Amino acid sequence: MERLETYAKKTFLALKNPYCTVNQVNPHVIDLVAPSYEKYGFAWYTGVKDTPVIPRELKERLNENGFLFHTADKMALGGRAVDLQLINPITGRWMTGSSSGTALNVFYGINDAGIGTDGGGSVLAPAAALNLYGFISPLIEQEHMRQYAKTSTDGIVFSPSLGAITRDLKTLEQVLNPLLGINLIEESMNWEDGLEWKEVSNENPPDIYGHREPLIQFLNQITGPGTILISKEGPVDVNAMGDSIYGHFDKETETCQARSGKGLMRVVNMCGKSALTIPASELGCCTLLICESKKEDIEAMFRKARLLVCQRSQLIERYFMNFDMYF
Repeated sequence: MERLETYAKKTFLALKNPYCTVNQVNPHVIDLVAPSYEKYGFAWYTGVKDTPVIPRELKERLNENGFLFHTADKMALGGRAVDLQLINPITGRWMTGSSSGTALNVFYGINDAGIGTDGGGSVLAPAAALNLYGFISPLIEQEHMRQYAKTSTDGIVFSPSLGAITRDLKTLEQVLNPLLGINLIEESMNWEDGLEWKEVSNENPPDIYGHREPLIQFLNQITGPGTILISKEGPVDVNAMGDSIYGHFDKETETCQARSGKGLMRVVNMCGKSALTIPASELGCCTLLICESKKEDIEAMFRKARLLVCQRSQLIERYFMNFDMYF
């Protein structure tokens, strides 16, 4: 009964929509909670970025595997890297985009997981900005996503990837099953065999907060099958706004954009790689793990992530996960 009350409050908050992050609510989702618990041992309310890019088949597969459709989430207009209609509740600045509402609805506890799209950091950056976990891979609905090729604001052609955002690593591991057919329940004693770990050093070029073109070349050269790259990034959109529209004007705006803390996370998808952000204890900071888009490498990347988990801020949990303050 207590569990169902929590689920009901999630829907009450989504319907109240105090932060204007929700475009649509599915209140009947509560009918699926008990059957999901009986079948899977969990039932995670899930938000989906409100974009036609995300296929209906994926939503149905998520629903059938315990990730129950709860909300259609607001996104940044035009897929912009900053959302001028939503606010980051910690910094008071414009929220990082474009999967902005999806990340915020996970942060506020409306949802347990969120599904978004990432072209140049649109899942990874919002997750990092709110100290959440984020994952993207072009393997998710790969053939479907290829039809949505577009050109970035700085002239780079790419197809978006799908990804997920959660508050904890375990939930993100569980969503790998409906997304990619990866099951991490069984332990692997030899998961590091044959893997090469490379850490990005600030002393070595290129500048990860600089232009994307040299970063794409760098990432394609340094990664490959069996290689996992580790990059410490952030704080995302804490000291400055990371947006290429703003940053393209002159040296001053370019320097300001570089101070936004968005590094290799801006080019992971453009290189066809898969990546995972693990939040650090510092605001807006994360460890970014990047690997080749191969299931065995993704599995190893997630097992490595278990060693990097730090405790989530208890103050943030007490304040923003307190549903009673809304009613």
